Amino acid sequence: MFIFPHPDDETIFAGGTIARHTSRGDKVIWLCASYGEKGRISQKHSPCLFYFTYFFLRYFPFPVFLQRVAIWWLSIFRKSNQQAIKARRHEAEEVARIYGISRLHFLEIEDMKFGNNFAKLGGKIRKYIKLYHPQLIYTYHPNGITGHPDHKYLAKCVIKIAKSLLPYERPKILGAAIPTAIAGKYKLPLVGTEEISHEIELSGYELNLKTQAINAYISQKYLWKLFLEKNPELLEREYFTKLL
Repeated sequence: MFIFPHPDDETIFAGGTIARHTSRGDKVIWLCASYGEKGRISQKHSPCLFYFTYFFLRYFPFPVFLQRVAIWWLSIFRKSNQQAIKARRHEAEEVARIYGISRLHFLEIEDMKFGNNFAKLGGKIRKYIKLYHPQLIYTYHPNGITGHPDHKYLAKCVIKIAKSLLPYERPKILGAAIPTAIAGKYKLPLVGTEEISHEIELSGYELNLKTQAINAYISQKYLWKLFLEKNPELLEREYFTKLL
């Protein structure tokens, strides 16, 4: 079971791992907690603008702090975008098809409001864990990688629900993470960790499916297009921390 906050989170940090499981014939369930409806829809010049803004800011010592301020600002002042809901739901459904995911469930938690809806989020996650009895759950590392509050609340919620289960019901949990050394090498505005328990090098087949999935997220091209094209090696490995 892959439990991630918004469409594309699962692919950027765990897409090759999804492909590995489905190619082995494993039953894969994806819980997408929010549509990411407060996110921006990519426009013609968005990828260039995003990349060069990042390129400039990465030479300052506080890019993660600035990112958190921006997220806080957007959570208060940006309205939900119905166009984004429609687009991102459609993209997620296409990505599920690309990977061969058995079931995709949208939990429909309000974007950037996971903290306010923590009990509701937990109830929905518990429902699907009880329904499917997964042996293994993938989610975010508790640091959220980007520091996004939705990422952190989701990881906290998944761990809390799993710990509340009886021992024989309790799944293993792996949190998607980024090594501190990688974040530093590429000057990524991400929160790294030294606690990497699993490093997965993707096969050509797995990398191909992951790339197809990334390309399906047309509305989010501004977030990754130029950066990942210039640093394709970042897609070739995925990292996880054992959380439970």
